[in-house]
Amino acid sequence: MKRSDLASTPRRPTVRRSAADQRAINARPPRIGAVADIGSNSIHLLVAITDGVRLSPLTDESIPSDLGRLVERRQEIGSKGTDDVIEALERFHLRATRLGAHSLSVVATEPLRRAKDRSDVLKALRNKVGIEPVVLSHEEEGLLTVLGLIHPHDRSTPLLVGDIGGGSTEIVSLAPGKRPEAHGFSIGSARLMARVNYSDPPKLREWRELREQAHDAFQALPATDARRLVLVGGTATRLLKLVPETLLTHSIRPEDLALMGERLSSLTSVEISSNFALSERRARLLPAGLTILEALLKQTDVTNLSVDRGGIREGVIIAEALGGSDWRNALASLVTSQR
Repeated sequence: MKRSDLASTPRRPTVRRSAADQRAINARPPRIGAVADIGSNSIHLLVAITDGVRLSPLTDESIPSDLGRLVERRQEIGSKGTDDVIEALERFHLRATRLGAHSLSVVATEPLRRAKDRSDVLKALRNKVGIEPVVLSHEEEGLLTVLGLIHPHDRSTPLLVGDIGGGSTEIVSLAPGKRPEAHGFSIGSARLMARVNYSDPPKLREWRELREQAHDAFQALPATDARRLVLVGGTATRLLKLVPETLLTHSIRPEDLALMGERLSSLTSVEISSNFALSERRARLLPAGLTILEALLKQTDVTNLSVDRGGIREGVIIAEALGGSDWRNALASLVTSQR
């Protein structure tokens, strides 16, 4: 007598998929993506292989830029600034092609959002390089930042994700069952330094002015229940170097913030550069970056602060892998479905 399949096969218990299993299901065939990011302090290239879930860089490099300073002082990028961008993109396009990328995507943030000569700059890039950058909105920039997070973060309770850039700061509020809310603020390390023009190191009255301006910038940030903030971007990762132990934990405690402030108050940018392996130019921006972070923490009452190595460029590569050429319209849904 033939046994029935039901009788001969024990019933398997229901297995709930873990977040890692769910991410694996959402993966795509691996591809090499390349993105250049035109920012206030640098023009950055990331070439990486991704399956839409995991991402591993092939190269991550940057060229210093004064676009933020130019736009803050003159409200335009000008011919010299445009030529510098063209030269950087031509170099990056060649680099990306040699590393196996089929194309180079280019995004631009605060400098091109604000520049009065934006249309002229975009036309020049289209004519000389054959690429016209996507000028991101504050919301798009914030959502890409979330999508590009490298480390796992608990999404079961409210969470803030922030990027303190050179010309602006983006904050995204994430909460279970809700659409992500992105907010942009017209303050960044280069922009604040240009406004205050502080000494090296800043004097006490200059610290007060930096903190006042940073505090005023976040008055429009909506109230949130989140007590955790994940920071990305150059300001956050460079602040970690001032207290090397934080490079291991990727977290910043109140005492770490206090020590960062002490070092930036007592050392010149040359000394910061020498002691902590930072460029002098980047070291000069850190007092402004620190005061922006302090103001953000005060406004939100965050008690848990960590730093993630991902960010906007990683987000673009993942968005293209998952959303294709229509990735801009899919950003909010891609962030919501992310685990």
